[in-house]
Amino acid sequence: MKLLSGLALATLILIVGASAANALEISEGVYANYQKYLKAIGSHRKGAFAVADDGYGSFFTYCSDPSCASTTPTTLSQDAIKGCAALTGQDCLILAYGQEQRIDYTVIASRTTLSEDDAILANVLPADRLKSFIVGNTMQGEYPNHKKWMEYYAPDGTLRGKADTLGTFRGRYEFKDNVICYHYQGHSDWDWCSQVSAFADRIYLLEDGELVTNESNTEMLPGNPHNL
Repeated sequence: MKLLSGLALATLILIVGASAANALEISEGVYANYQKYLKAIGSHRKGAFAVADDGYGSFFTYCSDPSCASTTPTTLSQDAIKGCAALTGQDCLILAYGQEQRIDYTVIASRTTLSEDDAILANVLPADRLKSFIVGNTMQGEYPNHKKWMEYYAPDGTLRGKADTLGTFRGRYEFKDNVICYHYQGHSDWDWCSQVSAFADRIYLLEDGELVTNESNTEMLPGNPHNL
């Protein structure tokens, strides 16, 4: 499962500020949302951008018309923090007020290039094995912030999942040669396709030939043990 869009950053890891060692690590999805925020406020609107303290969720508010000209920084910041906390279930902090960045951050790379002789590439499942491996079974793993996720792939092509901070979700899946594509109901920005490599009791997901690194400890369980 992918909670974050496969955003193609010019630089996979972006370091902002001089003190990278103490910077907050944020996901590419949060970084993309921050860019939307900066575009929305432009050079003159008031706004506040809040991020979850684990770096995997965000929420922003801003004044879209002159009627909120008297809105205070405290009000906007509080609204952003409340919205972030409600969305993510985490404690949140203000990353930026207006165009002013308040804390340093680094963007966690979600993909890495593998060498041609890497065992992960050598064990990518072909189309026939991929279908038998996926259909009717459950895949589960965790994100770098140790939050867990799981998805059951029903034989009728629907998927049912659950993630620690997002609750339950629904969608569908389809196969294209040796690739599985995931489509999430109400979350089209989550949609993506992956190859699946399986060996040594672990599952590795690849997108466009690169290893997905923002998901780890991924494994396949027979059937639907979590009653999804």
